[in-house]
Amino acid sequence: MTSWYLKCERCGQMWLFLGSYDLESIGRIYHYCRVCGRNTFHTVVKKAEL
Repeated sequence: MTSWYLKCERCGQMWLFLGSYDLESIGRIYHYCRVCGRNTFHTVVKKAEL
C-alpha cells in the first residue's frame, strides 16, 4: 500500500492518506478535512516512506 502526505488548501492541516492510488500524477484531490469539517481541496505534498 502506498501512503501520501496531503495538505488541506483551506486550513493547512497535513495528514497521511493511506491508499494504493498514484496521487503524484494528479497533484491534488477533493477530500473531507476533519479540521475544517467540510470537503476541500488537498495538495499532494509527497510520498510517505514507511
